Amino acid sequence: MAPGFEPVAHAFAAAIEAQTALGAACSIIYRGDCVVDLQGGWRSKSRTQEWQGDDIALVYSLTKGLTGMACAVAVSRGLFAYEERLVDIWPEFGTHGKDAVTVGEALSEQAGLAAIDFKLTRGNMGDEEAICAAIAAQKPNWAPGTHSGNHAYTLGWIASELIHRRDPRGRRLPQYFAEEIARPLGADVYLSLPEDFDRSRIARIKGFGMADLFIHHTTMPWPLTIKMCLPGTLAFRTLNNPLILEGPGALDCEDFWRVGQGAAGGMASARGLATLYQAFAEGGEKLGILPQVMDALRQGHAYPSKGLKDQVLTADMYYSHGFEKPFAEWEYARTRSAFGSFAVGGSLAFADPEDGVAYAWITNQLGTGKWDDPREKIVRDAFYACLETSA
Repeated sequence: MAPGFEPVAHAFAAAIEAQTALGAACSIIYRGDCVVDLQGGWRSKSRTQEWQGDDIALVYSLTKGLTGMACAVAVSRGLFAYEERLVDIWPEFGTHGKDAVTVGEALSEQAGLAAIDFKLTRGNMGDEEAICAAIAAQKPNWAPGTHSGNHAYTLGWIASELIHRRDPRGRRLPQYFAEEIARPLGADVYLSLPEDFDRSRIARIKGFGMADLFIHHTTMPWPLTIKMCLPGTLAFRTLNNPLILEGPGALDCEDFWRVGQGAAGGMASARGLATLYQAFAEGGEKLGILPQVMDALRQGHAYPSKGLKDQVLTADMYYSHGFEKPFAEWEYARTRSAFGSFAVGGSLAFADPEDGVAYAWITNQLGTGKWDDPREKIVRDAFYACLETSA
């Protein structure tokens, strides 16, 4: 803990001591220096092993930010452009009026492919060939470009197919991410967990059931809570394929760790996430990110034509190039240059290039809120208060 940031440690400890978090970790890099590196609590519900600094956990939709990073590298290497149409890369995609969808729109979750008719199971989620064929044939949930909506799983497969079709070596997203981002930066972050990874370093998830969304309701919009339980709604079709009301904790298993699902299957430590976002906070040079690509990430993709209301989550959300951006209803950073991702259960990771911040907070006890999980937000607020004090 760097001098002057002690209040962040006090805020972090509050959630652990109150037992509102089974375990958690937080790493923050500010202008090149690691000023916060905290972990506490337990690796599992048995409470027999304490969370260690390099432990990893399933980070759910924080994975989308990793996919956004991989696509930023791919754009910088000339594999494709954000303005390019998907059909120019993936001709089979152009069915049911999807022929004009651009890479930027798809990565900004505007393609209308949040829910797909393909029946997913934990056993077939690694069959990218079959799933991508189903995505290409899928009728969109809304007219592309008019709305956005949480592409809870499909974002990862869309990005993987684009990389696979243009990469000279034909790599898919997990291998591309490992070889072009995680390994060069020495980060404990994976889109497919290697067989030789020490499984004792995995903090196991304590999830929630659908009843908890009602009994322990916090900041999740009531319309979303209800629609998640109603078959036929877009929220149900998106968020319960493949879970079918089991809750997200059911994904914390060996089969899913290995799949490399590029929207929800990442495994990471807080230190690893902060390391990756630091490469972007300082301008992307370490990964060869072009200045114009960094500008696109800072500025954000154009809003959908009918506004920011997420058609799945039922609340405004600003998706951009694989990340989420700050906007009027959720200013998670001090500047609008920031980009990152939040996840079911409360985790958050982002880079703010203008402020020089790389931030990561993860937990293995899933909360039932939307964003600004109170366990995480008190830490972030304390950090920014320290910056204001030192300014």
